[in-house]
Amino acid sequence: MYKLPGDFDGKFFIGRILEQICFNKNQICLHLDNDVSIIIESSFSYQRLVTEKDCKLIDVPVYESDIMTLLGAKVLKAFGDKEGTLNLIFENGHVFKCYDT
Repeated sequence: MYKLPGDFDGKFFIGRILEQICFNKNQICLHLDNDVSIIIESSFSYQRLVTEKDCKLIDVPVYESDIMTLLGAKVLKAFGDKEGTLNLIFENGHVFKCYDT
């Protein structure tokens, strides 16, 4: 990933439902409704709750992950932080982050 710009507006993610997650050796693809997709070739993290302090950084290729629990969940918030990381917070409180590694 190339760092998100400082003025990144993630509004187009809000309300999108995660419909499919595809894995291959070098990528993870998150497919949301309305033809919105994220192709990940870098590190990411997944937390079951915003309040969890520890989140495990996961590198591609992925050998195991609980990310499938996000299937069917709707994006509540989407934003970039000062490091250029994409943050998606889902309606169930789960958090997905995609890092620029």
